[in-house]
Amino acid sequence: MKIISVILLTLFALLFSSCVKDKDQEGEIENYIEAGDKLPDFTVKNAAGEELNSEELEGQVTLLVFFVTTCSDCERELPKIEEVWEKLKENPNFRLVTVSREETASTVNKYWEKEKFTMPFFLDSKREVFSLFANSTIPRLYLSNRKNIVTWMAIEEMELTTEQLIKKIEELIKENAV
Repeated sequence: MKIISVILLTLFALLFSSCVKDKDQEGEIENYIEAGDKLPDFTVKNAAGEELNSEELEGQVTLLVFFVTTCSDCERELPKIEEVWEKLKENPNFRLVTVSREETASTVNKYWEKEKFTMPFFLDSKREVFSLFANSTIPRLYLSNRKNIVTWMAIEEMELTTEQLIKKIEELIKENAV
């Protein structure tokens, strides 16, 4: 009986920890923004309430990341994004925009403290910004050039090492030098 309980508990945990597809989403996963598309117009706020508009990203190479702190796939990818931030945060031609979907600043702050993250984050508490990009599935990463054109994207898993992503960003910075 104890073994059956452990197996059922494990299966239950696996079922609800996956971020592949949102529970409330039916049908196909739709990407509204793909590589080659311009970033849509959006505004997000940081924990202090300061706004960032997508137009402000023009002129910089931007890595835009959608996440949720309770998503196991996000938990796997966010430390890689923190490494990218640590390597490139001083580069004035690079901008990291991590966006928490449907969470409070308090929730994200607690997670950031636990993980010792220093990268900035923004909030999409009503999923309005995320819904401009897709109908489902996180984490989502979008790399855009200085003209806000998406040049690369990843869904659920980066499939790149941190070093490969940094190299991709640095090459894009050089390629689009003003």
